[in-house]
Amino acid sequence: MAIKTTELIRTSQSWDGANLPDFPKGKPELRVVRLDFPVGDKTDWHHHTVVNYGIVQQGELTIVCQDGSKKTFHEGEPLVEVIGTIHRGENRGRKPVILNMFYFSLPGQEITIQHPELEHEQKHEANKTKSQPKPRLVPKDKEEARVYKLVLALGKQVLPRRQLVADVGLTQKSRCIFVYNYWKPSWERGLIDFAYAAVPNKPEQAYRLTAKGLELYAQLTGKTE
Repeated sequence: MAIKTTELIRTSQSWDGANLPDFPKGKPELRVVRLDFPVGDKTDWHHHTVVNYGIVQQGELTIVCQDGSKKTFHEGEPLVEVIGTIHRGENRGRKPVILNMFYFSLPGQEITIQHPELEHEQKHEANKTKSQPKPRLVPKDKEEARVYKLVLALGKQVLPRRQLVADVGLTQKSRCIFVYNYWKPSWERGLIDFAYAAVPNKPEQAYRLTAKGLELYAQLTGKTE
């Protein structure tokens, strides 16, 4: 019986679309690290300094960047990590995650830089938010209610349409309903915009809130900077 080979990925970019850096000159060192994430657990904020990639052996792992962008990798999927971008891994699934990562560096090079100061900043902001009263905005009609729902689903993130369709409670077959009942009225009010504005018809287009949209989001959630 012949051995079956399957190429999982071939790329020169990390998962966020950024180009990978050149390999450093000198004798290489390869490190293989297994990471186990219990359900609900997450890493601290950190960034990598070297090219690294891995395979999700079990479960679902969500990578969240400090700017709010994120992507979930499922069992069997390859993961080409971001480099120089502060992020963390989170197990938002229903079973433990097993992740095998491969790092290419110079001997003794520090491959991961931790950012514990960000944890303290987030806790401070969370405590400050809890102490502030949340204003209530009551939608005047069904259209405005749907607009509010989309704004809350998007928040400070940059998300693809597929994710937003699911977040507002629709199925992927309800694309037209999403466009005309959620996206269009939000766009006409100046609350939402293309993440890739220069290429509006980009197949993998994503969306973000405008400055006006972020103001409404702050009013709806009571979260101020």
